[in-house]
Amino acid sequence: MSLFSIVAREDFISIVLDNEASYPSEQPEHTIFREIIPNQSFFLYTGKVEIGEEAWKLAKILAKQGLDLQESALVIKHHWQRHSYSSMMNMEAVIGGISRQKEIQYHIITADEEMSSYYPKSGESLYYANDLSLQLKPMEVLAQKLMMKGMASVSQAQKAQYELFEDFTGVMPGTSSYPRCMVVEKPH
Repeated sequence: MSLFSIVAREDFISIVLDNEASYPSEQPEHTIFREIIPNQSFFLYTGKVEIGEEAWKLAKILAKQGLDLQESALVIKHHWQRHSYSSMMNMEAVIGGISRQKEIQYHIITADEEMSSYYPKSGESLYYANDLSLQLKPMEVLAQKLMMKGMASVSQAQKAQYELFEDFTGVMPGTSSYPRCMVVEKPH
């Protein structure tokens, strides 16, 4: 299915996605989720698995070299452009977490579009959901669920994210009914 959702506020970022273990082994494209720095930053990718694994390894190297999340996202974007991945339309990565300045942020990268960066301000809630494999338009559903459940806390955000996941579960054979999640919280 390759569905994922992100809800970010100034003090946390919550990610919910399909469990990778449920993908058929012959499926060449799906979503991978990896931590870059445990409990601090993540890499989320949908598309050809080999390209995603390569980009995640690059993100880890860049983090060890001291690059921040936005700089790492730009390096990966340029790497994709140098390798002519722009012809692959169904390819997207999100790099996010806590910056060196202790701010929550995430950056959306595609091979053929400009990188988008998001930094939730005080009292602001940002969200994103995508399913590149089926184009199901989960953003609309997530927006409705967040309006109904709220998004001021991790608990509220995840209730909406889990409901989104449940709505889309079963749309594609092999979809796990057990989502994977991660929450990165800003230190107090």
